[in-house]
Amino acid sequence: MEETLVKPMKVSKIEVWLRTLVYSTPYYAIALVNKLLYGWHFEGEENLPDGGPYITWYAEPGLMAVPIAMTVATNTLKREMERNPGRVNVLAFFQEELFRVPYIQQATKDTLHTRGLVPHSAPQLARGILDGYRMLQEKGVVFLNPQGDATWDGTPTAIGRILAWLALRTAAPISPALTTIGAYEIWPRWQRLPSRKGRFKTVIGKPFKLCDEPLRAVTEQDVAQAQARIAEYFEQVHYGPGGLAAWVGPVRRDGVEVTEPVQLRPPSQPLAPVPPSKVRFNKRQVAQLLWQCPVCRTNDALLHRRPLFRSERVVCQACGTLWDFQRQPGNDFRMRVLQGPPELVGLDMALSTWYEHMNNNFCPTPIEVADVSLLPGEEVYLEARGVTLSPYQPNPLFEGWTEREAPKKQSDWLKVAGWESIGEGRLVVTSHRTLWQGPQREIDFMWSEVTAVSQYMSATLALHYGSAKYRFRLENELVLKWLHHMGELAKQAGARHGRTVNVTDH
Repeated sequence: MEETLVKPMKVSKIEVWLRTLVYSTPYYAIALVNKLLYGWHFEGEENLPDGGPYITWYAEPGLMAVPIAMTVATNTLKREMERNPGRVNVLAFFQEELFRVPYIQQATKDTLHTRGLVPHSAPQLARGILDGYRMLQEKGVVFLNPQGDATWDGTPTAIGRILAWLALRTAAPISPALTTIGAYEIWPRWQRLPSRKGRFKTVIGKPFKLCDEPLRAVTEQDVAQAQARIAEYFEQVHYGPGGLAAWVGPVRRDGVEVTEPVQLRPPSQPLAPVPPSKVRFNKRQVAQLLWQCPVCRTNDALLHRRPLFRSERVVCQACGTLWDFQRQPGNDFRMRVLQGPPELVGLDMALSTWYEHMNNNFCPTPIEVADVSLLPGEEVYLEARGVTLSPYQPNPLFEGWTEREAPKKQSDWLKVAGWESIGEGRLVVTSHRTLWQGPQREIDFMWSEVTAVSQYMSATLALHYGSAKYRFRLENELVLKWLHHMGELAKQAGARHGRTVNVTDH
């Protein structure tokens, strides 16, 4: 186990400057392109703190914002190096998967302290918080994104605990560097390439404190109240003066605002399943987000068409519902029903609202599969082949484990970014379990033992089984479909056993 950070490390000033110059050049180049194409700029640079301790809070609402976050980190590092020559006193939290990227490894080596965040891993979280606390005690800087990955539908994800706890425990000011929602509008996660039009910026807000003096003990209530205040600030800056509600916009029918709740009722009989798409998942556009038709609730049914010189359309291959798809810079995407059930024709809602209805109306549909020995009353919902199973190291599966059920405990301290593949196989999700069938063995993950379900990057799901951690790399699958099925089934089992299961928001 690595030693916990105590003091800022001392390194050669020239070495840090050269390394920072070399590895920051691509980020500055991308920032220049964003400035020329989308008018990106820093607003409020005069609000930057004169020195530590402080917490730099950044956000990544879309793929456009990822290199901008690295630009903010580089600027923070350079500024602190000018104040404290030869001393690296910046601690940055990154998603632990990034630590497997050689470029990131070299860029951060001996230039700043880094901590990898393993979702829902209490020991790593506790150690990271302690490191951040000590860095702030040394009048250093902590750099973090409390919301994790970029949102899929543009709506905010949950605020993590680290920002709130550190700000309360140290009374250090929070320095917001928030990229506006325009970054999502230009390049959402479900879109293969960025749009040609759009505007966004990064707003440097005035530093603010959550408390005047450090709290000797931070309670759950303290954290919840702090997270609410942080979320309120985020919404005002990120979405503009009208906040999230103004960005999403009202529900309309034929141009008239709808005041009554919208009810999307499925057909009386399920429709025939749609044949598997031959289009790669990353080319399916908004169908990656709307993995189930909001109208007929058929999986993998939507097609998103983007002709060069005509309006974009979304069509359901199962029920025939046709939407007009509109991009409205400064607001959420809109989908208006052109053809479909008479009671829905003319209905115009934001994309995030259609997505919300789809999730709220979720109900798994049984499918027929072969070569699976089912338990009494068990139903199968999803099936995929070529799925790589990677337990986190160390794990008893690498030590001669012979039982069918997956190990529920790590045999030692979890090494960040230390997972290893045991091969490819078939993945099946049922009402009782997740089943992985490899060439030589089958492994069961019973829902009653699942403690968390998360998504990593593009097409990888993480399942926490007891205290052990596993990943499933899905090839040509809609990852949100799998995330929602597995998350809901795990939460239902958790509720039956009186415990909470953590699931990635979306």
